Amino acid sequence: MFQKSLSYFFLSRLIISKRSSSLIRRISLLSFAAITISVALFFIVLFVMNGMNYNIRSRILALDPHLSVTLDKDQLRKQIIEKKPLIASQADYEALETDQYDLILRTIDGQFRGASVVGYNQTGLDYWLQQLTDLKKKAAAQNQVAFVDYGEVTDLNLAAQEIAIGVDLARSLGILEGDVVTLIPAESLLLSSVETPQFEKVTVKKILTTDLHDLDSKLVFFNKEVSMKAFLSSVTRVSGYHLWLKDISQMSSVQSDLKKSGFAQTETWEQKNSDLFFALFLEKTMIGIFLGLAGLIASSSILTVLAMILSQKKSDIAIIKTLGFSSEKTLKLFMTMGLWISLSGLFLGTLIGVSISYYIQYHPLNILPPQLYYDSSVPALVNPWLVFYVIITVCLLALVGCYIPARASLKIEPAILLKSKH
Repeated sequence: MFQKSLSYFFLSRLIISKRSSSLIRRISLLSFAAITISVALFFIVLFVMNGMNYNIRSRILALDPHLSVTLDKDQLRKQIIEKKPLIASQADYEALETDQYDLILRTIDGQFRGASVVGYNQTGLDYWLQQLTDLKKKAAAQNQVAFVDYGEVTDLNLAAQEIAIGVDLARSLGILEGDVVTLIPAESLLLSSVETPQFEKVTVKKILTTDLHDLDSKLVFFNKEVSMKAFLSSVTRVSGYHLWLKDISQMSSVQSDLKKSGFAQTETWEQKNSDLFFALFLEKTMIGIFLGLAGLIASSSILTVLAMILSQKKSDIAIIKTLGFSSEKTLKLFMTMGLWISLSGLFLGTLIGVSISYYIQYHPLNILPPQLYYDSSVPALVNPWLVFYVIITVCLLALVGCYIPARASLKIEPAILLKSKH
């Protein structure tokens, strides 16, 4: 306690005091402000990115199947004839039969675009719509502005030759509800000019908004029980099941059960979206590295402050040693003076950054135009473990950074220095 109070006394006299060198005082204040601002921004930016990643993950888990199971022709025939449950696991899940196609969607104006066409039975369509409705309610409860200006979809009852499409796909082709479009298999592009491709004319009954780019820009839904019968022999047809688990932690065990049951072609939502989440992780890591380097560069000026003090106050340090201070205690004294500045900036910046992040977490900022951004709110998600690790890491770096210039005090010999002054 005495050592800490003595270090603060020297700090107040040699650095903070107006009677000290104005250059040293200004550099110290700038170092303190730079550390505080850089640490606060580091936490705010990373926790905002955490919140955005969490929102994307929540939407994917709600609207994308947790597990996709692809059946070959033999498995499909066996599944239809025997009508066995998909897996013998006790996991609570919802399995939806599905047919998927890669088709070309062409409008009456001649515009066209590729689409991922997914077919469920009516029960599956109702289940998917319920997932979307629950997601909207959750977003509204968290004061997030999303799913706006596109109308409320209360049902997804699709009759024969009716489809529902994503809002971005509709926008890119200028499609409105009630328009008639043509669906053409992708393999038709390989046909000769004398062959007539298969196609189906369908009516756009619903335009869906999910705030997920992959769904809004490519997704087309249809009722597999009554539509797309002409495409059953298409080479792009993929039949299987989409599984939604009540407990996502059981995904690995369910996938293992599926493989044991002979369903080798399975894909989890993590595998399907691995590129997206790797890009998000890489983005967050690079931003964190640059913000950390900015703070490290800003805090390096503390080394300059300690070096200037040690060069200007050699005689005072010699007097301190003459009065009985050992070289080790003198080293510790100047290290503690540097730590006063760096750790004060660290803890103040942490307090500001974490406080603002918690506020944003519980009160998302709705400042982005929903017409341009999928996530129009600015969310945050605080990770206490990250705060702990950052504090420990910065404390270690500050300790090393203060030790390097402070060890110059070990070279000061009181007798020689005072003799030369005399």
